[in-house]
Formats: sequence, structure tokens, C-alpha cells
Amino acid sequence: MHVYVSAGIIAAASLINTDVAWAQASPEFTKCAWPVELSPEGSGNFLAPDDRARYWLMPFDTAYQTMEIAGAYPNARYFSFVAYDGDATARPSDTAAVHLYDTIIAPDEPSSDTPPADASGNDSFTVYITREGTTAANTINVSSNYAWVALRMYVPSPDPALGGQALTGGVPLPTVTLYGADGGQPEVLEPCPLPAPPEGDWYPVRSVNKLTDVNSFLQVLFPPGFELNQPRDYDEPAGDRLWFAPPDKPPIVLMPNPDNKYIIMIPGPYQPGRLIVIHAKAATFSSAYAGPPYPAPGSEDADMRYWSVCNNDFALPISTVRCLTDQSVVTTDGYYTIVMSDDLVRPDWLPADVNWLPWGDEQYPKLIFYRHMIPVVDESEYADIPFAYAIQKVVVGCYEDACIHPEATIKFTLPDLPPRAEVTQAGPYVQEIMGDYYPVTAWCDKSTFESGGWEACLAE
Repeated sequence: MHVYVSAGIIAAASLINTDVAWAQASPEFTKCAWPVELSPEGSGNFLAPDDRARYWLMPFDTAYQTMEIAGAYPNARYFSFVAYDGDATARPSDTAAVHLYDTIIAPDEPSSDTPPADASGNDSFTVYITREGTTAANTINVSSNYAWVALRMYVPSPDPALGGQALTGGVPLPTVTLYGADGGQPEVLEPCPLPAPPEGDWYPVRSVNKLTDVNSFLQVLFPPGFELNQPRDYDEPAGDRLWFAPPDKPPIVLMPNPDNKYIIMIPGPYQPGRLIVIHAKAATFSSAYAGPPYPAPGSEDADMRYWSVCNNDFALPISTVRCLTDQSVVTTDGYYTIVMSDDLVRPDWLPADVNWLPWGDEQYPKLIFYRHMIPVVDESEYADIPFAYAIQKVVVGCYEDACIHPEATIKFTLPDLPPRAEVTQAGPYVQEIMGDYYPVTAWCDKSTFESGGWEACLAE
């Protein structure tokens, strides 16, 4: 297998396997671009991925000075590049000061000598991740430590041609070129999976998320002995009313997206014979698929770029059960209702105008994430966001440890999970800021919902 290997053993390893060509002490990955993909599909279902998005990860070895990422603008609602600096063990420890999202990524200069980036004819771009400390456009600076680069893509557009690139916005994933500090020969990496070998009738299955790659990444995030620690109140039945509240800073080990902010809800253990009912006003979003230019024309008056509600199993490696997203949620007069129940399929007694989320396996504790996406260059811009009821408004100032609403935020630092009591205490303050857009939530008897709907379940 082609892998990145330890700098300390590369000379010896290359004597054994000539395919082994480049290095880092730990971890090891297949030698192609974007070897790890976070998604609700297959072995990539970890770190709570949104199921209307895909996240591709590229390791940035300390043996290299600059990473060049060259691709075509995808046809999607949103895409971005975010880099995360690692600590001495390569574990993500900080988000790079700059991230690049679609509207601020400058296209390549047109040239008659340069062919289109791909068959779509979409403009091409080039992004640089570097340790050189430059202020050039389309550049993210990282430290001298091991780093990680995430390519995120939300709501790719439908592909009428069924060209096989529906999840990547109708274009191939970008090519990655790595440059060493010594000015030697650059390494050009095509997107995973690796091509089939030229000879032989049998060879390893070609896929992204090879088990060795996923294991290498998860062992960096969650080394042996790492366990999530839950407060005792997670195992205590919750009262009827449930609350959402935002972390002042999301845990860096979850590699949060700087363009998203989250509120979380802790439902406690499943209560037999009961449902969770959520009701709120729906934020508006662009109904058009984007693609260049971003955002889509006509979306200027939308409240935000994207929003979703996701149910997650909050045990390692933190998998997603199911999400409801802005585009899929059914609304009535601008409001939506969600019911969570212990069913494998949507129950037939649920009215058509009510949205459904499955509880999933009762043996896993649950954590509900509600996200608002509003891309900004820097979190200092949150106070100026036009939409007054965004989650971002709740955490203004928190990025520099100066929250203007400290009573409305919680601490969320893994491996320790936040006590449900802290979320309950902060929730009413969050509701004051978010108004009708706050997801009012409660446990409710099934019979109460069937007789009186969400109104009966959420009656104060």
C-alpha cells in the first residue's frame, strides 16, 4: 500500500518498499489526495457529519513547507477550506487564523494557454496552505507542526447528466501538490482512491476511507485511553422541558467549521412511550443551488446560507443518526415541527406536515446539534450580521474570551461533556436572543401529541 511513513524510518522503509516515498512520524496515510472523507456513509461516519454535506481531510506533513490545492469551483450551496494546526502528537489543537470560503476564494487568472479546470467549464482556483507566513491571496498559514486541511462542501447541486460526481458538485476533487522546504521535486497527488495497478487480476478494493487511513486519523483524535466523560445527570430522566444552548467555543478536536455556530440539546436517556417535540420558526435560505458565483443570485435577502438539526450518537467516534435540513424541512406558515421517536421508519400516525427524526439505537447517549451557517471572514463580524436571531448573535465576543452574553453559553471541552444542568440554565437566555427561531423542545406523551399536536406538548 502507498502510505506516508515516519521520517525517522523512511530510509529503511524505502529499501523494503519502493512505493513508500514520503514521511511523518505519525500518522500514516495512503499516498493520494483527500484520503479521509467524513460522511454518514460507511466508515466516515464520525465527528458528527451533517448528512447534506461531505468533508474531505488532507494531512499536511511537517516534511513539507507548502501545499498547493488546485481545482474547479463546485456547483454547491457552499464550499470552504479550513486548516487545523496539530500539537506535538498531530492532534488538532487550534484553527488557523484564516479560513477560505467560496466567495473570498479568487479564481485563477484566465489564460489562453490554460485549459478549463474540468469538463464542467467552471472556473479554476488555486489555494495554498503554507508555513511561510505570507499574506498572499488564497493562502492559509499554519504552524511548523503537523496540520490538517478540511475541504467542506454543502448541498451539491443535482447532476442531470448523472456524471458520477454528484457529491463533489459536478467537478473532481482538487489535486494536491506538496513542496518541501529544500526546494526538491514536488509531490503531485491525485484524489483518492488510487488507480488500479497496471497488472494482476486481483488487487485491494479501491475506495476512499481505507480502514488503515480511518484508524490512523481516529487514533490521533482519540488515542488509547481516551474516553468521553459524561456527567451523572446524563443518565437521569430529563424533565419535560428540554433546552438548547451554544458552546462558547466548540471543542477543537471536533474540527468545527468557522462558518457554522451550534446550539446543543441533551435529551437524557430514552423515555419509553414518549416523544421529543421541537417547534420553531424556520430561517430563510437560498433555494437556488449555487456554484460560481457564490452565493447563488437572489439569495442576498436570505437569513443565512444553511441550517440543519442533527441527531448524533454521543459516544466515540460520534456518529450521525440522521439530519433534517433547511431544504428538507416541511413548514406551516413559516414554522416547523419535528418529532423524534423510537422507530426505525417514519411512523404512519405522524401527520404529513410534521417532520421526523429517528432516535436511533437506545444504547447510545444522544446529543442534538442545531447549526446556523453564515460565512464571515472573522468572528469579529458576528455583531454586524444582519439576521438578528442567528446563533452567531449569541456567541458574539466569545472567540476572544469576551462573550457579551456569557449567561447564554456553556463550556464544552472534551473529553468532559457539559452537564445538562448547565444547558438548562443557559437555554432561556438563548431563547431571549433567538426569539421565535429558538427550537422550543419537550418530552411529550405520544397520546398527548396525537390529541393536541405540538401545542399540547409545548404548552407552558
